[in-house]
Amino acid sequence: MKIKTKDIPKEGLEIKETVTADELGFAIEDLKVLTPLKVVGEIEKTRSSVSAQVEVAGKYEFLCARCLEPVTKQRKDEFDIHVEIEPTDDVVDLGEEIRQELVVSLSPIVLCKEDCKGICPSCGANLNKEKCKCKK
Repeated sequence: MKIKTKDIPKEGLEIKETVTADELGFAIEDLKVLTPLKVVGEIEKTRSSVSAQVEVAGKYEFLCARCLEPVTKQRKDEFDIHVEIEPTDDVVDLGEEIRQELVVSLSPIVLCKEDCKGICPSCGANLNKEKCKCKK
């Protein structure tokens, strides 16, 4: 998400963009993004930096940490981004900053439901869908 620094007026620049996961540099192993992401925010520039307050909304797919079933979640996140620039910089790329903020903001443990029973460690049965096949 590249912004020309000369296009940012003194009073700031409002942005409303829809970007794909590819445009933000997401690899499949980072995060599965199911829809284009809506980015809305305000960008301001000083001589040495660009600051942005952005809201990013989209639909993502995770794997349940207990049963490994796909889990779809709609999320809306807000980020404050600050990028140092040189006076000669013509463009600032906010895409990488947004990508990093999204990855860091996500919980490493996502469950399909709070009472997910998980997978039997012996037979591999998904205990939410079937009974364990192990002999007790």
